[in-house]
Amino acid sequence: MDIKSFLNTVCREIKYESVRNGISEELEQHINEIKEEYINKGMQEKEAEENAVSQMGGAEEIGKKLNKIHRPKLDWKLILLIAILVGFGILVTFMKTYSMVGVNVSVGDTIIHILIGIVLSIGIYILDYKKIKKHSFLIYIISTFIMMLPGIRVNGTYMTRFLGVSFPPAIVALPLYLIAFIGFIFEYKKDNNFNIQLYNKELKINKDLIKIMTLSIISLLLMILIQTVANMVILASAYLIVATIKIIKDKEHCVRRLTIMYGAIFTIVVLFVINGIISSSFRFDRVIYSFNPEADPGGSGYVGMLQKEILQKAKIIGEAENTSIPIDESILNIEGNYTFIYLIGKCGLLVAGILVITIILTSIRLIFNAKNIKEQYGKFLSIGLGSLFIVQSFATILMNVNMGIQTNVNLPFVTYGGVYFIVNMMSMAIILSVYRRKDINMFEREESKPKNEIQIGKWSINIVKK
Repeated sequence: MDIKSFLNTVCREIKYESVRNGISEELEQHINEIKEEYINKGMQEKEAEENAVSQMGGAEEIGKKLNKIHRPKLDWKLILLIAILVGFGILVTFMKTYSMVGVNVSVGDTIIHILIGIVLSIGIYILDYKKIKKHSFLIYIISTFIMMLPGIRVNGTYMTRFLGVSFPPAIVALPLYLIAFIGFIFEYKKDNNFNIQLYNKELKINKDLIKIMTLSIISLLLMILIQTVANMVILASAYLIVATIKIIKDKEHCVRRLTIMYGAIFTIVVLFVINGIISSSFRFDRVIYSFNPEADPGGSGYVGMLQKEILQKAKIIGEAENTSIPIDESILNIEGNYTFIYLIGKCGLLVAGILVITIILTSIRLIFNAKNIKEQYGKFLSIGLGSLFIVQSFATILMNVNMGIQTNVNLPFVTYGGVYFIVNMMSMAIILSVYRRKDINMFEREESKPKNEIQIGKWSINIVKK
């Protein structure tokens, strides 16, 4: 069998057409290397080619093995974990819908949001995530537009309305800003500099670095301006995680760059805290009373006292014992950021424990997935969006058990909120899209070829379908 026939047979077994060209080129190069060795040993070219092909093994068998490896994959484990989290969200919505206090939530609305989220997620999952990278600046502009929409504060949460839908703008902008940031760091060029004179010394300033820093700071300032400090901290944490891992992977001047970055961040945080203490003693008191609610049980520590009371009287299974302020009539029933403690009070420690285990397993799965992605842009999308899920989840849980600052952070997939739920679904769809292509990116070609044509070197091979 000659090279042409061998590659034709192999590619016929590979069902995902986008990788056929790359695999053909890889196999052809390997066969030609073996062929060259035979020729150097004195063998005629035709005989050398036949021996090289024969040495590769059976073409059909190779094609079937390559088909199993290099094809789109669906991460069923992550989907199962997400489905469990969604199930908890439906459970919480059902309990709040039929509680004694009239709460504006509905199981029917939740089901509709789930269906919308699934439809949008399927579309994102099928699309090639790599095409997002070239639109990073547009995504940033869209995020900024969303953040600047006029709105009002409802129960302490800044809400805006767009196309007839009300939502907190920060929850939509968070993943969009992060996706744009990841695109910016992949557009970074070391030699894109301009020179400035400073004390008779010429300094090189990188234009891309200035762009990344400026746009990142603007996004964080917008979070603060609409008084969503918690979301600003979450976004900053995600930026920091992505930037740290990127610097470590780049290796060049790693320690120096990390020292400068963390030194600058530490300085900004100190100044921010000092300014917060001076300009708003309420925020400082809120931090203190989050960990010590007994110091102001009727004021800033009120919610913390409710949480402690539920934790003390919670059962393994079932509703907590009667409290001085019944759970159904407390703020914990209304505010979405107290979903976890509400679940403990209504269902018991066992159900809440299962939720925590699910979140931990989901986090571990996200980390391992990101670690195993070879294509770098996709890897950092997984790292960034995964870090948003992890930071939001554990910040909410810690806050609900008096181990974190009382703030407006929600539990992904579990806290009620149509737009918030859909945004979480779409973020996970991007992660699943990256995972889908983890074994085909190395061979996938962007340029389109006729469906039945494989380009191998100078030849075009027509694939005969079975």
